Amino acid sequence: MNLSREKRVLLQASKEAGKVLLKYYGKNEDVQEKSNKSLVSKADLEANRAILKIIRKNFPSHSILTEETEFEDKKSDYKWVIDPLDGTHNFLHGIPIFGTSIALEYKNEIILGVLHFPFMKLTAVAEKAKGAFLNGKRIKVSGKNEISHSLIIFEYAYTNRKEKVDFIGKFVRTTIDLRNFGSAVYDLLLVACGKADGFVILSTHEWDIAAGFLIVEECGGKITDLKGKRWDVSQDKFVVSNGKIHQKLLNYVR
Repeated sequence: MNLSREKRVLLQASKEAGKVLLKYYGKNEDVQEKSNKSLVSKADLEANRAILKIIRKNFPSHSILTEETEFEDKKSDYKWVIDPLDGTHNFLHGIPIFGTSIALEYKNEIILGVLHFPFMKLTAVAEKAKGAFLNGKRIKVSGKNEISHSLIIFEYAYTNRKEKVDFIGKFVRTTIDLRNFGSAVYDLLLVACGKADGFVILSTHEWDIAAGFLIVEECGGKITDLKGKRWDVSQDKFVVSNGKIHQKLLNYVR
């Protein structure tokens, strides 16, 4: 399958979204609270419109799923999965850890993905079975095979907070470093390029993970549900790792 045109559109859309985000970054904005207690800003919505404009122009028959608008079901084998601004709370507080995630699925399999971080000038892109690249250089997961002194990221969004606190409690007497950066797509990038060794997700959505999961796997990483079975984007709890510490990390989550 030749995906050169799709990849060009993917990158173009992510860069246009990045321009929008930088236009609003550092400025006071009117924000709204969504039903799940997360926030949405003008930047989210305008970046979403910029992405949709490019995709609709180039692939009008493709289905589109985004965080900010209703699912456009065109009954197509192709589906674009979009988060125009992941890390909204960081963005609104002037913390530069935020980015755009765009993935393309074909018959429910993710075949292209991009994570773009405009402030940090980082762009990670992957195509199924062709590896992953950060700013044009191939990347891979870490080689750490012991969980002690591993750096593990955990997701701490509003949903299931009690379960997440209980999870953190399991590490009280360990020499494992825990971090939360407030952006799932950035967390996935850190695992993909070997700066973190694992990432535990206890609540999420397809648009948060589609592109990042492809990138992690193309870097040699491993992703499963909490029982160690093959992941599916319809689920919302996952363990992501470099593969070498995966079973040990699963043992803490169970």
